Amino acid sequence: MSVLVLGGTGFIGGPLVARLLADGVETAVVHHGTRPVASGARSLVLDRGDTAAVLAAVREIGATTVIDLLAYTAADTLPLLDALVGQVERYVMASSIDVYANYEGLHRKGRPSPIWDRLTEDGALRASRHPYRLAKPRPASDPQAWMDDYDKIPLEEAARAAAGLEATILRLPMVFGPGDRQRRFSWAIRPMVQGRARFNITHPWAAWRATFGYVDDVAAGIALAAVHPRAGGQTYNLGRANTPTNLAWAATFAEHLGWPGEVELVHPDVARGALAAAVAGLDLSYPLFIDNAKIRRRLGFSEVTELDDALARTVADELGR
Repeated sequence: MSVLVLGGTGFIGGPLVARLLADGVETAVVHHGTRPVASGARSLVLDRGDTAAVLAAVREIGATTVIDLLAYTAADTLPLLDALVGQVERYVMASSIDVYANYEGLHRKGRPSPIWDRLTEDGALRASRHPYRLAKPRPASDPQAWMDDYDKIPLEEAARAAAGLEATILRLPMVFGPGDRQRRFSWAIRPMVQGRARFNITHPWAAWRATFGYVDDVAAGIALAAVHPRAGGQTYNLGRANTPTNLAWAATFAEHLGWPGEVELVHPDVARGALAAAVAGLDLSYPLFIDNAKIRRRLGFSEVTELDDALARTVADELGR
């Protein structure tokens, strides 16, 4: 088989291409030419938004599967889906756990009843659309203007409805590791490596739980779903099997780093610092606790990285910034 990866040089794309190659899969990468492509993969410099060019690439390399890491809006994805019908056997889309109703409540876009159990693939989805729209639209010159139209829910629906195209949807967790631009664990790593005796986090943040996934493990899950014969036409949650609280994550990093300090729990009204500001607008009564047993049971997925290695690489990346 031959796989074409759209967006194969980024945070997740690089490890994904490396995993496909390690598994012996013939792999080509569509990209803009600003970053190197993994050795062994074919490089195709073109615009993903140029549907005709992508289709020509599919035909040129004889791709049987397209992995799309860049499906963000209806405008950039629906024409591509139409073009791929009848041209490839499988379309694999990287979606997100932001499709679930709890995410809507977390970001105060609605007031759904919080779901405290693990969110399964058939769990309730957001009733509202466009989760990252602001009260005032971003100007066209803003590099993040596309976020006003971002929404994975209609893209999932369109992929499943594309006749003759076997769609596989992967709902990605909070992804961490080298290259994570959101620096998801900086709030714990920084004060520890700085040797601070203590730092504080709020009670709600300490107790909040969300499903995370180390980037190489997430990449391995996507690669597996792209080639496994039983993955077609299915939706899978990805992420680590256990979902610790943030306080437990802090304890994990403290043990890894040998940090002897103390994490102090404080009321949100007295919390200070970047973390407090970042979470002030969230309703942390909504967890993002995801059930990912389906991909493990059906496809035999398991993590490819030991947790201690994932922590070490994440810490090293944070210190290099």
